[in-house]
Amino acid sequence: MWFMRRMMRISWIEKKSNELVLKDANLERSLIKTIRQRQLKFLGHTCRHKGLEHLAITGEIEGKDSRGKQRITFIENLKSWAIGKSSNNNFIRLTENRFEWGNMIANV
Repeated sequence: MWFMRRMMRISWIEKKSNELVLKDANLERSLIKTIRQRQLKFLGHTCRHKGLEHLAITGEIEGKDSRGKQRITFIENLKSWAIGKSSNNNFIRLTENRFEWGNMIANV
């Protein structure tokens, strides 16, 4: 954030918060957005290749469920963040069409 302060000539004595500096520059933080986009690109890649990673991500590997409250899976987390309340099958099916998947990722 120091580079924004330097470009806007804000002295360290002014004690402005990072949020105020971003607001003055008409910018917003984009790290989380970048992380989510990369996660969605990785999901599309693994779901199109139908390998071991695909089985692990979609939860198709057989075994006993652990005791207690079930953890939120990678796919459930991305699904809730990206497209709201859509069924799991539609989410996986959307990854197979590379063009539509790319459009969805670009609009996130």
